[in-house]
Amino acid sequence: MSTAGISFGGLASGLDTKAIISALVALEERPIRAMETKKASYTKQKSMFSDLRGLLDKLSTSAKALKTSTDFLKMKAASSDEEVLTASASTSATPGTYTVTVNSLAKAQVKASTGSSSATAVVGTGELVINVKGLDHVITPGGDNLTDIATAINAYDDANEIGVRAEVVDTGNTANGGAQRYQLVVRATEPGTENAFTISGDAGLATLMSQIQGNTITAATDTSLTVNGINVTRSTNQVADVFPGITLDLKKAGTATITVSTDSEEIGKKVQEFVDAYNKVVDFFTDQNALDAEGKAKSPLFGDSTLRSMRGALRTVLGGAVDTSGNPAYQMLSQLGIKSDTAGKLTFDKTKFDEALAADEDAVAAVFTDATKGIAVKMFDQLDLYTDSVEGLLKSRSDTFDRQVKDTQSRIDQAERRLTLYEKQLEAKYANLESLLSRLQSQGSSVNSIGR
Repeated sequence: MSTAGISFGGLASGLDTKAIISALVALEERPIRAMETKKASYTKQKSMFSDLRGLLDKLSTSAKALKTSTDFLKMKAASSDEEVLTASASTSATPGTYTVTVNSLAKAQVKASTGSSSATAVVGTGELVINVKGLDHVITPGGDNLTDIATAINAYDDANEIGVRAEVVDTGNTANGGAQRYQLVVRATEPGTENAFTISGDAGLATLMSQIQGNTITAATDTSLTVNGINVTRSTNQVADVFPGITLDLKKAGTATITVSTDSEEIGKKVQEFVDAYNKVVDFFTDQNALDAEGKAKSPLFGDSTLRSMRGALRTVLGGAVDTSGNPAYQMLSQLGIKSDTAGKLTFDKTKFDEALAADEDAVAAVFTDATKGIAVKMFDQLDLYTDSVEGLLKSRSDTFDRQVKDTQSRIDQAERRLTLYEKQLEAKYANLESLLSRLQSQGSSVNSIGR
């Protein structure tokens, strides 16, 4: 008869067999607990490297915003009279002062019928033709009133984008009993003579279309500018091709002076973002090597060789000299007001940076953007070695942690299976012992009774 899984709790032997088994099992559990602790450490380290990845991604983004001259040298444009025009500048704009006289603004063509008594009054059926830029567009309304015609024109524009829309307008005109109160207004959606249109219709709509064609509310006109004594015309009130890199938004007739200059504030913001992003990475490195009050490591990444290597590499990039800047006075970040303190964090002196930018903006830009030695270029490339989603160092470390967690869990599962078997063996062993002692005690009692 099997006694596996049975425990008599020491009734025969007087021993606390449950306690003994528990103690023996707990002793064998120690390696499992150690492996679970190691697994938790691997998981935490992976999570912390993930946090580092996020910080490095932000640093990479800030470096990217500084690594080309077009990204670095932001320009700004100011108008002396923003009621006449406003201006904006791209990085291709040339610093300087420009005077622009707006003679007249571009206008979109608007035509209208002479009026009907109702938006739904019958005006005729048939086809109408709108000609835009030399192309005829034939439209067949689905009904016989102004609303049907406007709906058909707009549907055709929605499908073909011809740049002509229509609305039925209630003018409120009560003359002659409101006989001409409702007008069909047909308009170009863009200004300029090149966007003007003509409208006509076949026999059923000829009268109405003739009214509209002959009743111009607003004529299509082009923008007229005078720049340095030269007359310039454009079909739009947003002009982006008079000066390289400068876009003008024209508001009304008048004269305004445009001043284009380097936008030191915008550049300074981008540099500050780079400095802040780098300092957060340094803080992470520092936190991993911190000790608690008892002198013990606070982080499972304490002394990690990967972190030491990364920190050293990033500091080397920042400390490099760009001897191709074209100006020996501006070859290092420290010469631009960006210095490293005793903790390895950067400080940014905006005033000194602005002075350097004003003195030689091309050299300052080269310190960041030079194709081979630029600080932002080299930083971006260095970070890519860490953050690349396929071959990056952090991806490799993450994969290693995954394997370690998986292998450790496998060993834990095996050890737990062995422990379960061991516990069952102990239970069977002590159950057999109690059973044997019980039989011996019973036999002893029988012998004693015979002797009496």
